[in-house]
Amino acid sequence: MLAPGDAVLVDEPGWAVEFARLAQLGMRVLPVPRGADGPDLAVMRRLIEAHRPRLYVTVSVLHNPTGSSLSLAGAHQLLTLAQAHDFHIVEDDTYAWLAPAHAPRVGALDGLQRSIYISGFSKILAPSWRVGYIAAPPALVQRLVDVKLLTSLTTPVLTEQAVAVCLEQGALRRHAERVVVRLDAARARSIDLAQRHGCTTATPPQGLFAWLDTGVDTDRLALALLDDGWLIAPGSLFHATRRPSGLMRINVATSQDPAFWRALDRRRTELQRRGARA
Repeated sequence: MLAPGDAVLVDEPGWAVEFARLAQLGMRVLPVPRGADGPDLAVMRRLIEAHRPRLYVTVSVLHNPTGSSLSLAGAHQLLTLAQAHDFHIVEDDTYAWLAPAHAPRVGALDGLQRSIYISGFSKILAPSWRVGYIAAPPALVQRLVDVKLLTSLTTPVLTEQAVAVCLEQGALRRHAERVVVRLDAARARSIDLAQRHGCTTATPPQGLFAWLDTGVDTDRLALALLDDGWLIAPGSLFHATRRPSGLMRINVATSQDPAFWRALDRRRTELQRRGARA
């Protein structure tokens, strides 16, 4: 589908590893601003007209890092653009098991005519269970299988069989329902702590992540917090071209320690006094 020099649309902010992989393969990475309802379609149209991309790679539901999900109207407009300008959409649905019921999927709407759907189980079971699947147009399936075998050989059979048992017995669905309840509670606690310590939500928080505005340069904030023994993900990590940002991503499941938020508030206040705003 792609050759070095081809243009690929990506969400910005987005996953830094994805940007790096595409760049390493020689692709021209074209960032599209990501909003609460999906990509900025006006910007996307301009990029399409100027660069004729072959692919758009997106996390449509519970986007990393913003937590936003593509609206139904946005999905239809996106598919119209893909059809009109002859590009495919790679839909990364990694967080499917954590997503709200009936969230629209591009792959379901177009019957995999212009879309390649990717999902897996590591986010709902365990990070080390690297078992996933792809649904794609039939003409692409064998090529994708060949790439899989050439790049990583086979997936461990034990974890594949364990996932199969969970699916067949209905255990995964019940487990996911329990996880979502716990995640909702963790999100509420984390956001409450964040707001009490001077942060605001840049987008409505959903899923595993929250995208927070700290009001200061989060690269500097990350360095300061590292001295206190805390790690954060500064907003600059989520841009195709790294630049200062006042935003940071938190994992709401691991951001419930009041000591972390007290340290962040103290360091943030110190940076504000020094004029280190983003």
